[in-house]
Amino acid sequence: MTWSHPSPPSGPSQPGASQSGPGSTERAEWARGGTTLFPAGRVAARVSTVLLLVAGALLTLLTLVVGIIAVVSATAGCDAATGCSPGRFLGGAAIAVGGSFVIGVATVVLAIGAWVRRRTSWWIAALGFVLAIVVVTWGGVVFAQATDPVAGADQVTALPLH
Repeated sequence: MTWSHPSPPSGPSQPGASQSGPGSTERAEWARGGTTLFPAGRVAARVSTVLLLVAGALLTLLTLVVGIIAVVSATAGCDAATGCSPGRFLGGAAIAVGGSFVIGVATVVLAIGAWVRRRTSWWIAALGFVLAIVVVTWGGVVFAQATDPVAGADQVTALPLH
């Protein structure tokens, strides 16, 4: 992989003659941007990929902090006599944080793989970010269901008929 312009072939060259030899294919690839991970036309795609990956990492860290605080706060007054289950609080937080982390790692691996193959990767990072939001929301719903005293663990309630 060449990070700078390859040196011209040694020897005299004529301006009108086609250049052939050991360095001509390297120069042609370099001119097309085929020997760099950041070709000029794809800088915006790389930057957007990196920004989306950073946003996903920040979402995971924020979810971790909020999850720890929420689990500690919710389980402080939780006991068997009140009918609450600390496991559901922990489960909701674990789904949100763990799922977001796993999706983030998979997204980074797939984005780097796309970079190596010279493919666009912004859509991979965008899909990973959306999936992380979905998983965090799912974990929040599980956590919120644990706090609902009326509709406890997997109970269905119905309005009374009069």
